[in-house]
Amino acid sequence: MAEFRGLGFDPAPGSPDAVAEAARRCSAAAARLGEIPLPGDIPGWAGPSAQALAERARQSAAGVATLPDSLREAAAVLENWAGTLLAHRRQAEDLDRRAKQAQRAVVEAEDAVEQAETTAQFSPAAAPEAAAARARLAARQDELDRVRREARDLERAHTAEAARVAGRLRALGDGDPLPGAPGFRQLTTALETFSAAGRELGVTVARTPVAPVTPPSGAVGAFTAALGGR
Repeated sequence: MAEFRGLGFDPAPGSPDAVAEAARRCSAAAARLGEIPLPGDIPGWAGPSAQALAERARQSAAGVATLPDSLREAAAVLENWAGTLLAHRRQAEDLDRRAKQAQRAVVEAEDAVEQAETTAQFSPAAAPEAAAARARLAARQDELDRVRREARDLERAHTAEAARVAGRLRALGDGDPLPGAPGFRQLTTALETFSAAGRELGVTVARTPVAPVTPPSGAVGAFTAALGGR
């Protein structure tokens, strides 16, 4: 990970590879979840208890059935974010390179000013050269400040885009989280290291448009395994 010593800060934090991997995992999880058999009626069992189980099974099935779509949509959002993040990282690295060059120019200009002013103390005729050296120093400092302002602009754009991506992830699956949904600690923790967008993924993929229910344990286990949580 680049240290951005020239800028003094990272204007576009994040790992495009980590985001792309999260997108791949979401796509893979969606494919695996599609293979989970949904609960249905039990042949030869009738009566109130069977009806109650069938109703709960239908609710659970509805919740599980929406998860692959949410994961595929999340994967698409993350793939796009990975490309944006890669572009931002490259821009940040270029700005850092320019900042380092500007810093070296400032140091050289400062040395030139010190030397010119020392000379001017003993030779008044050198005063114009000292003034010119100070002007060059001011120009070099302006260039460094300009590069750092560009970096701050990039930081603001990056933060705004991350928030937009988080909003898109937050909008996926318009419902309450399942109380018995599996945790996505491993995936979400990795995503949180690069932007606000990651914090929404764990919640997003656990949403369902039906009333909160607890999915069958087999579905929970399969879903967790599909995300690599085991």
